Order: sequence, then structure tokens, then C-alpha cells
Amino acid sequence: MKKVWVDTDPGVDDVVAIAMLFESPDIEIVGLSTVFGNVTVDLTTKNAKIILEAVGKKSIQLARGAYFPLNVRLDTSPFVHGDNGLGNMPLPEPKMKESPFLAPQAIINAILSNPNEITLFPIGPLTNIAMAYLMEPKIADLVKEVVIMGGAVHCPGNITPTAEANFFHDPHAAQTVIGAGWPITLASLDVCGQSSMISNEIMNKVVASGKPLSPYIGGALPFYQAFLSNFGIYDKVDFPDTLAAAYLLEPDIFTIERTHLFIETEGSCLGQSIPVPAGKWYQDSKNKKPYKADETISLVNVLVKENSQQYFDLVERLLT
Repeated sequence: MKKVWVDTDPGVDDVVAIAMLFESPDIEIVGLSTVFGNVTVDLTTKNAKIILEAVGKKSIQLARGAYFPLNVRLDTSPFVHGDNGLGNMPLPEPKMKESPFLAPQAIINAILSNPNEITLFPIGPLTNIAMAYLMEPKIADLVKEVVIMGGAVHCPGNITPTAEANFFHDPHAAQTVIGAGWPITLASLDVCGQSSMISNEIMNKVVASGKPLSPYIGGALPFYQAFLSNFGIYDKVDFPDTLAAAYLLEPDIFTIERTHLFIETEGSCLGQSIPVPAGKWYQDSKNKKPYKADETISLVNVLVKENSQQYFDLVERLLT
């Protein structure tokens, strides 16, 4: 069984991804932390509490995380997920208590207490993960793996022409995490295109399933579908975070590319995921002399193609 720490900014697709993990017998969620992103951290924390209460998991440690990015202004996406993060549906007031530790320290504690066992699963901006690493760098050697929803390596972005939203919202954190030296798999927008969008037919089954989180998925879905309709998408939905969850559950769904990567932290291409095919910034790849710029480039696993039907079958099997 995989021990997973979820770092999230719920978020419509976050709820679906987390529901998949809770429905799998192969996953143990050992903790959950919140971060700004889809909405402010106050709202993402409230939504995370609602999720945990709905699935009867109030005993799971919930740690509030970053209110702001490391070095850019705060930017959220209520136009995608609604002002409350869950499509403006009416929400209960949760009662569960938060961890006494803030997210970075809670993450550090979990990894140190479970060396080489914890998979970090960040599906929002990477601020908490970066801060945990900066506070205690040795966790990079003690984590099992880091599975990230973020980036756009060989495709356009979804918030700017070059950047995916999670990396754009805190590019400095993204570059810090990418460069930390731990095993990383990136569920990027490369596998979040038309071929992996979930049909309304499947989503109708999910909403009608009676699963603990189906009321929240169903309540948030209309707002999200209305957003997608602005792009001429009416018969299916795009849930990027669920692709990352699918990798945790069935990695053979995906084709993986080993890629040297850097995240842009300046200028008009802020947050861009830049592949460096030679693994070096300069032309002569045979020159083994180390240059300072090379230290910014890291080798990661990037999901570049999915078996769509296998993915749809997994979602339907878990959530209906």
C-alpha cells in the first residue's frame, strides 16, 4: 500500500482526484495540506475539511499551508472553480480541527517519521513542498517519490500561452522543487488534452453513484462545465489532477519520457516548463565541464501520453 501525502488547493478536479485515492484499496492518505491556488488558502482549507469529513476521515492530519507564493503576487482562479472553489455550491461549515503544524513542517515530520515510504502528491502550486525542502533539505533523500500535477512540457499552457496554472502561480517554488534532487514524476498538460477528457456520460454515473464525495462533485460540476463551454467543450470535462491520481494508481496507463527540465522564473514566459534535450544550456553536449547554469536543470519523468480507455475505465471503476 502506498503512503501518500496530498498537498492540494480544492478545486473541482482536486475533489475528484482525492475521491479516487480514497476509493482505492492501494492508497493510504497519511496527511493532507492546503495551499492557495484555485482560491485562497482559507477557502481551500475549508474545502479540504469538508472533503475529509464527508469521507469520514477526520483523523487524518490536515495542515494549513501557504497564503502566498514565494516571489510573485497572489493569483487565484475563481473564474474556473467558483468563488468558493467548489462551483459556488452551498457548503456546510466543517468542524474538524487543523494540525498544530503548518504544512511545510507537517510534511517534514511525516517524511522523517516514515523514511523512504512517503509519496508526496502536490496537485496545486508547489509552495508548501518548496518550503519544506528549504527548511529541511534531507527530506529529498528520504521521500519515496514526488508525483506532481503541473507543467506544460511539449504543449501550450492553460493560463498563459507558455505556462500551466500551478507552475505559473508560484514559478520559484516549482523550480525549487524540480531542482531538489528527489524522484519526480510530472503529470503535465501533455496528458491533459482532448483525448483524456472524461465524458458527461461517465460523470453522470459518478454524480449518481452515492459515493461520499459525489454530492460535492455534482454540486461543483455545473460551474466548471460552464467554464469549459467558453472553449466549445460541452460533452466532456477536463480534470488534470485526476491524471496525476491515475498515475499513482496505475502507472502503466502512461508513456513516460525522461526529460531534463527547467522552470522559467522571469519575464513574459513566467512558469514555463522548458525541456533541455542535451541536459545542458550550451551547444556542446560532449563538453563535461560543469557550468553553474547546469545546476538549474533536473532530470524528471514526464507523462507524455495516456491510454485513454484504461484511464476512463479506472475512473469509472473507482467512482461509480
